[in-house]
Amino acid sequence: MRARRSVHPLLLEPTYWRDRLQELTLEQRGLMITPRPDLSGRGQDVVEFRVRTHDGQRLRGLFARPTFQNGPWPAHIRSVGHTQEPEIDADLLRSGTAEFVFRESSGRRLEDRVLDVVRVCQLAFQTEGIDRLQVSFSCPRDSREPDEFLIAEQLFAGKFC
Repeated sequence: MRARRSVHPLLLEPTYWRDRLQELTLEQRGLMITPRPDLSGRGQDVVEFRVRTHDGQRLRGLFARPTFQNGPWPAHIRSVGHTQEPEIDADLLRSGTAEFVFRESSGRRLEDRVLDVVRVCQLAFQTEGIDRLQVSFSCPRDSREPDEFLIAEQLFAGKFC
């Protein structure tokens, strides 16, 4: 089990995030879903998603769900660096967990990265078959959990989202 870091309390200031999260809910998501038959099969169904961020950029990633069992599925959300292609974790799918993996945009401020994570969480919450109460963040073993995941997790725990 990995010890959890905490973030500075000022990064969780309710009034700071409340306005930004309110704006995020008013924004149109601009969601585009594309089936990925080249990645689907062998017990998994994969689609590519593109969604508009709060500041109009495009966030791109993959959503995969196991096909050998019906939902609701728990889901993991993770990100990859801006130079990496999102790839699905087949072991995670075999365990019966869906996955949302997205590519980080280069040079984004922490606030923007947090809102990007919140946007992907909202997408997960609204995806049919996902158990909203079992959506969690994951990061590679032996790596530090990104600040944006820690902050987003605290925002959801504090009922800001």
